[in-house]
Amino acid sequence: MTDRHQQPTAEQKQLDKKKKKVTPVCPYRLEPGQLLFYGNETKPEKFEIVDELDKRNFYRQAADMHREVRKYARTLIKPGASLLQVAIDVEAKIAEVCGNKNLATCMLGQKSANQQYYCGQAFPLGLSVNECAAHYAPLPNDDHIVTENDIIKVDFGIHCNGYLVDSAFSMHWNPELDQIVQASREATDEAMKVAGPDVLLSELGNRVEEIICSYEYKGKNLNPVRNLCGHMVDRYCIHSGKSIPLHRDSKSKDRMEVGEVYACETFASTGRGKITDFQPTSHYMVAPEAVSLGKAMIQGTDQTRALFDVLKKNFHTLAWNPRWLPSLGVERYQLQLDSLVKNGYVNDYPKLIDKAGCYVSQFEHTFMIGEWGKEVFTRGDDY
Repeated sequence: MTDRHQQPTAEQKQLDKKKKKVTPVCPYRLEPGQLLFYGNETKPEKFEIVDELDKRNFYRQAADMHREVRKYARTLIKPGASLLQVAIDVEAKIAEVCGNKNLATCMLGQKSANQQYYCGQAFPLGLSVNECAAHYAPLPNDDHIVTENDIIKVDFGIHCNGYLVDSAFSMHWNPELDQIVQASREATDEAMKVAGPDVLLSELGNRVEEIICSYEYKGKNLNPVRNLCGHMVDRYCIHSGKSIPLHRDSKSKDRMEVGEVYACETFASTGRGKITDFQPTSHYMVAPEAVSLGKAMIQGTDQTRALFDVLKKNFHTLAWNPRWLPSLGVERYQLQLDSLVKNGYVNDYPKLIDKAGCYVSQFEHTFMIGEWGKEVFTRGDDY
């Protein structure tokens, strides 16, 4: 019999310390029967989720918020609507559902009486029109009015405790554009069906190109946008690690692994299927290697260092739109922002454009790979 009052060894103390580090459980939970799977027509009788459940519950809460916001967005985006006003209203809705008082706290989030975790907007609301495939969020001088012949890509993310979902859909009103929109929607769905443990990411690219090229617009086959890709996501990090190619003949030898979370997005184009950078820029992010730098270490004027400090404290590793800066008390910033970009402290992400006059559609979902199947966090009744 051991002495119950024996002093614990150093090894026992270390084990006890690890046990105390319990991950907080998100209050938003789904029963197993409500989860959304691909590749499993029927689940085993003794179905049980055992891996990373707490982390997945954070993803689920973020996805639930995403569904609420995009339902609201669909009521606003229509012919005759101001793109800028849509962005302002939808981002206000994101702040509301995340429990944030204003845009100044919307990114990293804040705790409130009814929200015990930090929730917020994960990156700027993309409202990319027609030949613009991605990375455009309306700036203060945007005067675009939605028309019946537009295809609008609505792309935004929400995080709960840093676990973020990235999901996008396309809206259009002209029936002649149906095939373009359906091509990317089907390609995204099929890519997720192919996905699974140990699957080559290049296999997803093969399937994406096959599906998109099977669709036509005015007698010509559509093209996938070959120099865009899906991507892994990580905590407070929108692009992390491996990528999902959108075309055949990818040289990637990477395979999917259990526990990985991906944002699978596909783009169908009536143009070249190749995007290039265009100004203006509406997406910026503090460079990962600069996040740990103190204000005094930044080259430039006092105003430049002050701007960097504001950006780092409010956005950290998440992307942001210059339109938000006045809400943080920053009025004149362009020269200082240009200096931060030039010196590598901030990365800029210009809007991505295919051939002028063409159409590009997009659909995107965030999902996790597991031994038990795939959980598509952002799936909803709408897409």
